[in-house]
Amino acid sequence: MLPTMPGLSRAAFVASSAGACTILARAALGHVPGWAEVGALFGWFALSTTGVFFPGLQMYGPIVSRGPRGHAQVALTFDDGPHPETTRAVLAALAPTAHRATFFVLGEKARRHPDVVREIHEAGHTLGVHGDFHDRLHSFRAPGRVRREIEAARASVERAAGVRPRLFRPPLGHTTPLTVSGARRAGMAIVGWSARAYDGLRSSRPEDVIQRLRPGLTDGAIVLLHDAAERDDFTPASIAALPNLLRLLDERGLTSVGLDTWFAKSEAPGARALRPARPTP
Repeated sequence: MLPTMPGLSRAAFVASSAGACTILARAALGHVPGWAEVGALFGWFALSTTGVFFPGLQMYGPIVSRGPRGHAQVALTFDDGPHPETTRAVLAALAPTAHRATFFVLGEKARRHPDVVREIHEAGHTLGVHGDFHDRLHSFRAPGRVRREIEAARASVERAAGVRPRLFRPPLGHTTPLTVSGARRAGMAIVGWSARAYDGLRSSRPEDVIQRLRPGLTDGAIVLLHDAAERDDFTPASIAALPNLLRLLDERGLTSVGLDTWFAKSEAPGARALRPARPTP
């Protein structure tokens, strides 16, 4: 069964999938596909992968990629931590300001550094989960495994900080029907982003981070950053860029809030998309 999809996306996906199955069946019976059929098959593949790599399109289910407008707020979000040095550098930069952030942590790192997870919570920031480890094939895992890994990561955060996260960002942000189904079973809302700095690339520089974020740093934006490298083998450029990024927010009259702030505003425009799913027994 397909997860909830917007009407046009669902119709296009079902139609193209049916066409692809027909072409493959004809090929199995010995019919050599012509150029039109090959083109149709390629179109199906392109349509399917578009929903994976661009989760903001919500082809496979509800994914939060923007917050409500009209509050002069953005949400700075950090992936791939915690790390005792780089995550604490982010916390130190945020501490003297009114800005708060959301940290999507990896379960295996949370078990290694529970004190850092606790410090994130005690500083007033929101905790979400990014998977139990950074599985690059996460989007192809069965829903049951997705649920188990989410629950393992959530339990690690809960043991460390005493809070139960309800937000999930898949590793790499890639989302398939399998991912959506697993997150729904775990009772988690999937969070994407509307602006990203590509600071998780080793080649990124602090000035690149600011330049890439300038156009998308608007009311309601969800900003993707990293407080640690995936393998903890370098320092993300966002660490050095963060003070300038916070100044840019101040100049634009924007305040970063934890994503739980937007979940609490059930009356706010667009808040319906921010309501977490109910866990499946």
